[in-house]
Amino acid sequence: MREPLSLFIHNIFPQFTMDWSLVEPYLETRSLKKGDFLLQEGDPCDFVGLTLTGCLRMFFLKDSKELTLFFCPEGFPLGDYQNLRLQQPAIFSCQAIEDSEVLILNRSVLEVLESAPEGPQLMRRVVEFLAFRLRDRLLSLYRDTPEQRYLTMMESEPDLLQRVPQHYIASYLGLEPESLSRLKRRLYQRQLAEPSKP
Repeated sequence: MREPLSLFIHNIFPQFTMDWSLVEPYLETRSLKKGDFLLQEGDPCDFVGLTLTGCLRMFFLKDSKELTLFFCPEGFPLGDYQNLRLQQPAIFSCQAIEDSEVLILNRSVLEVLESAPEGPQLMRRVVEFLAFRLRDRLLSLYRDTPEQRYLTMMESEPDLLQRVPQHYIASYLGLEPESLSRLKRRLYQRQLAEPSKP
């Protein structure tokens, strides 16, 4: 169970080393069916996770409307890390949009990681990773048009466009589902109108 965690950590902090057998006893996985919640807004926030298989979405409610913040396919972290550290209720919900399996990282796991010689540096790298990811997302929401966000998604995460239901894609882009359909139709018509490349 520790391999996906060590791979994620290696990607953000390649120099990190520790005795992984110290973490193993605290690791657990949770299986979710499509539509199940891993975490709901207002729940006690006592773990974060790493998607092993499947895909989940992180979202919050505004005026009774669901706003999707992130999709979390295999290898992606999820949960409300800040409120875990602050010991406050979660402000996001995490819901499986496919049958999924999640590696649960509870406080004991985080304490073992933090107690490693390079643990404080690792925690700083994790916080930076999450903060930069959130910054990029917020900048996109304020700076880019929905069309630009869709084109970016086509380029960087094309598989998600096939896996994720369209109404969640629309929510992620800041659109109504009908507007997403019009956007896709407009892009398709533009593609047809472009001269074919030799």
